[in-house]
Amino acid sequence: MALAPKTRYDGVAMIIHWLTAVLMIYMVFFGEDLMKSGMHAAKAGDAANATFEPSIHVSIGVTILLLTILRIVWRLTHTAPAYPASMKRYEVVGSKSLHGLFYLLLIVLPLTGWLAFGEVSAELPALAGTTIFGAMPVPAVPFTAGIFSDIHSLGSNLAMFLIGVHVLAALKHQFIDKDGIFGRMLPW
Repeated sequence: MALAPKTRYDGVAMIIHWLTAVLMIYMVFFGEDLMKSGMHAAKAGDAANATFEPSIHVSIGVTILLLTILRIVWRLTHTAPAYPASMKRYEVVGSKSLHGLFYLLLIVLPLTGWLAFGEVSAELPALAGTTIFGAMPVPAVPFTAGIFSDIHSLGSNLAMFLIGVHVLAALKHQFIDKDGIFGRMLPW
């Protein structure tokens, strides 16, 4: 008896996807504000409030990195559902490329954020008390080259663009193509 082809992602992949999506969308829209708030408090000499919002930013960034590593390990050990036969070759290539860029960004953004944090905390020592999950200080940065903040910002803008493309593509598949792609990542 042949097994039916897999048409949906499993529950673990869905949970990781949606948790990462929510956190990433939050960070793209509010992450910079969290850091700026802490920097303003540090510049104003308000050390007590300088680290609260940057700690949230850093903790979410670490969570995104950990979820991404888990997602990659899960993906390497669990097959994804096949694309519908109706999808055109350029759509499959585009989908794989988009997902590859997402994986890259979901690793590069937290790492460049950490390296950029070294630059910021060197300029504003009050931020040195920023913690990860309130449990440990942000590890010291081995070097600060002055470019990581720009790379982090550029990556954030690229992520914002890719999120838009991803959502539009999912909606196209749902409402125009009606090929079931959107439902592969939905729990119902």
